[in-house]
Amino acid sequence: MRTEMVRFRRTAAVGIGLALTAALAACSSGSGAEGTPGNNQTQPPATSQAVSVPTIANPKNAAAMDVCKLLPSEAATELGMKSNGERHSNKLKPSLPDNCTWESPEGGSTKVSLTAIDDRSLQVYYENSSQYVDFGKLRIAGYPAVRANGNDPMEGGSCAIFMATQQDQIAKAFAAVPAAGTGKANPCDLSKKALKLSVSSWPAAK
Repeated sequence: MRTEMVRFRRTAAVGIGLALTAALAACSSGSGAEGTPGNNQTQPPATSQAVSVPTIANPKNAAAMDVCKLLPSEAATELGMKSNGERHSNKLKPSLPDNCTWESPEGGSTKVSLTAIDDRSLQVYYENSSQYVDFGKLRIAGYPAVRANGNDPMEGGSCAIFMATQQDQIAKAFAAVPAAGTGKANPCDLSKKALKLSVSSWPAAK
């Protein structure tokens, strides 16, 4: 009787061990894409998450204004520019909207230009960020924006910043300063300030 009881206990122990081993094996085989917590749910590709454009809480319609009104005269003065800007067509891409350029009084050595571009989203810049030598995401007066340049702004002396005024509208600020380099003026600061001082004066999007 005692011998049978010992055999029963050994058999039960072996059975439990086999069951536990099988359970662990099942868990191990599922520890990949479907077994890992959080990965067993359908998710968009990582690139889609990276390029999602933030929601714009207070959309503006910069394109509804005359381009040379985008930067108020008092804002231009605060930037150290002449109060009135000059309208220019885009020589590289004539299909793009005109821009308006404000120059500094001392011979126009420093310049700031603004442009409103319809039917364009920040997503275009997010998706192509690797194509820029200088790229960075930022916020200006609560609006999502990107710094996207083909050259180092401090070396080249110019900087373009694109701010989303709506989900499908961009306001571009471009600044050029003389003698850029280490310890010199940063053209990106000027671009950011131009947008920050201007956006509140633009009409709300309907």
